[in-house]
Amino acid sequence: MTGFIIAWLWYIVAFALGAVAAWLAARAVIPATNDNEAFEDVPETRAIGDR
Repeated sequence: MTGFIIAWLWYIVAFALGAVAAWLAARAVIPATNDNEAFEDVPETRAIGDR
């Protein structure tokens, strides 16, 4: 039973490291935008807020 828990913990650690690596890669490749640039391509988003 202890072997299963240790293996499971290693899988959790590997998943967390992979998630962090993917987040860092995405952050390095995709440029940050402000709110206006982020919603610029979405149709009618500003019109909804004006009602």
